Amino acid sequence: MSAPNAAVAEHLSKEYRLYPNSIARVKEALTFGRRRYHTRHRAVDDVSFAVPQGSALGIVGENGAGKSTLLKILAGTTLPSSGRFAINGTVSSLLELGTGFHADFTGRANIVLSAQVQGFTRREIEGKIGGIIDFAELGEYIDQPVRTYSSGMIMRLGFSVATAIDPEVLIIDEILAVGDLYFQKKCVDRIFDFRKRGKSILFCSHSLYDVRQVCDEVIWIQDGRVRMQGLPQDVTLAYANYARSLEARPETIGGGKPQATGEELPVIEQVRLLLEDGGEGRPMPDTVQTGADLRFELDFRVRRSGPGVNVGAAIFRTDNVLAATFLSQLAGIATVHEQGAYRATLRLPDLRLSEGEYTVVGYLFDEHGVHMYDHRQVEKNLLVSQAKNYPGMVRLHHSFELAPWDGVVSAAAAPAGASKQLPRPSGRH
Repeated sequence: MSAPNAAVAEHLSKEYRLYPNSIARVKEALTFGRRRYHTRHRAVDDVSFAVPQGSALGIVGENGAGKSTLLKILAGTTLPSSGRFAINGTVSSLLELGTGFHADFTGRANIVLSAQVQGFTRREIEGKIGGIIDFAELGEYIDQPVRTYSSGMIMRLGFSVATAIDPEVLIIDEILAVGDLYFQKKCVDRIFDFRKRGKSILFCSHSLYDVRQVCDEVIWIQDGRVRMQGLPQDVTLAYANYARSLEARPETIGGGKPQATGEELPVIEQVRLLLEDGGEGRPMPDTVQTGADLRFELDFRVRRSGPGVNVGAAIFRTDNVLAATFLSQLAGIATVHEQGAYRATLRLPDLRLSEGEYTVVGYLFDEHGVHMYDHRQVEKNLLVSQAKNYPGMVRLHHSFELAPWDGVVSAAAAPAGASKQLPRPSGRH
């Protein structure tokens, strides 16, 4: 392994034998393998990557994708079926709650046991145990058996021990999910401090926000293979869109409105989404930034004079969460009654959507905006990215102000019966 890399994996694979029952396993053993009673399952399939020293690699994917198996191989708790890997330096791992802890030992005794397993001397352990106990904040429970701990308490103890022994490479598998928000923040702060000191991290989590904040690079594991590898923003966005699409219900794209039918009713002929460029529309790139200027065009035909026609549009996230709607009638555009071909243009300057993947749908409604004549979705989804990570669906226009406060509550803000001025702490002038 080259010196700049803290961890390297080359074509790692892990295959398991799955037996329908214990009898099948015995039958196969009695035939000395001549008859096979098992099926093979590849939990990890030809995975390769490198983690430079001082950097963090994130791993995302669905449950059962092979993430935990991969980390177990790297931590040395299971062997690969093929391929090779190398770790440069000492390793500490947090793979499963309570791993390595003796249920009948106290928290304090388990700290000593874990440190001894890592090769620390008694004197070194005595120098670290106070900091570990303080960080875990278990109070009097530190001298109680671990079997009496909740999952959150075990996580506190495990994380405190794993990071206090100061390894060169730290492996974390979704263990922060069970902690309370206060302790999660303490853990994330320690992880950032860990990185500042040139350590390396392998970080598996379903919290894409944490992955983006912690990691320099991310791999997306699907069915045991690397589906995508790259910058955190790109990979987490692609994975989030995929995860949302699993829950999408295409039949709801009509917005739940009844669709009218009939050969002479108005019909949509084409919809398109364009990038507004100085008054001209040009084809959409693969990704647009929050703040871009867009134009939505809908071509439709009124095949018989008489029925009123209004144009609508909607933007859905790919899991069918409605992000925004638009209706020509509410914008003061006159209802169309005459036969003919028309083009509706909806301009969306300074797009306020946050990062994500969206579908854009055009509609034709009756004059009351109740019954839907027709609807059509833009063929290419709208993929939005942003330079910085802002959680949420929309970026509202806003401004912040920050100034010293004199301690006086304004009349508008003060609750009924409350004093208009709060008491000042003693010694403050």
